[in-house]
Amino acid sequence: MGRTLPDPYDSPMRVRSGRSLPRTPAKGLLASTALWLTAAWCGGCGSVVSPDPAPLFTAPLLVDSASVGDAVIDTGGDYEVILRDRSGLSLVDTVEVLVFGGRETVAATEPFRYSVGGIEATAEFALVGLSVCDCSGVGFHFFRKTETVLGLDFPAGRADFLTAVPDGGVTLAFDPPPPELPGFDSAFIEVDVASPGYDVALRLLALLDTGTNATVMRRGLFAAAPSAMSDRLDIRIGRAELGTVAAQVGLFDTPGLPDLIIGTDIMRAWSDQWYFSFAQRGGTVTAYPRIEEPAISTPSERVPAARRTGAT
Repeated sequence: MGRTLPDPYDSPMRVRSGRSLPRTPAKGLLASTALWLTAAWCGGCGSVVSPDPAPLFTAPLLVDSASVGDAVIDTGGDYEVILRDRSGLSLVDTVEVLVFGGRETVAATEPFRYSVGGIEATAEFALVGLSVCDCSGVGFHFFRKTETVLGLDFPAGRADFLTAVPDGGVTLAFDPPPPELPGFDSAFIEVDVASPGYDVALRLLALLDTGTNATVMRRGLFAAAPSAMSDRLDIRIGRAELGTVAAQVGLFDTPGLPDLIIGTDIMRAWSDQWYFSFAQRGGTVTAYPRIEEPAISTPSERVPAARRTGAT
């Protein structure tokens, strides 16, 4: 969903303060939950995204010991806490954020104590009332600050907060963020992406984002694809350790966001269970993939920075 932004304004979910917010970056929310994916082209794929909407995972959120409902768990969120409303807190500033629809200004609160799923922490501020989501949420800064491992169980529809990653599975280290988004230190992994009508697969840095259940990709990366100018595109996403998944994804044009944002729809197709561990820098993700066929075997072209920033 969102992310934290350092100065200068250079990351997907950017947050800039009008005055003196703490310099812990706070990001907006990449909420694309309205983009339901459908099964698509599957030439040589191992799995196809289910037409049934994938879940978003939540946990109970308390602000100053008072329940404010559930918070969406957002590994793609470069912020610590967002709130649906001020929840009894004073609003002390405004912050500029970047969301799929462009920039908007939202309120920021005073510091406060909170807990998510029983894990307590103190936030320097929360973002209040983002237009892209009528919800509360916690981003990856919560997990990094509290050293909490996030476990996701898709069959049970449950999120678990753990102290360590269980044994087994396939563990991938997070890749550094794209060079044009240096402060967005979230759950990036490299994947190969293929599309019909395009002979060479692209190697992209993808953000694993539990804050959306619909994978989206920057428009124009497959310039030769027949549907490159539409709002949807059939693709296959693959990684050797995880296998290949076919999906029809939504396309976006907003500058400053990662090229490929993988939601819970693709994650569910790859594995029933996931574990995210955020270190002081970087981190790991562990999955238990159901590989039926190897990942995309066509040669891959690494997308240059000029393409990643949306230039054509």
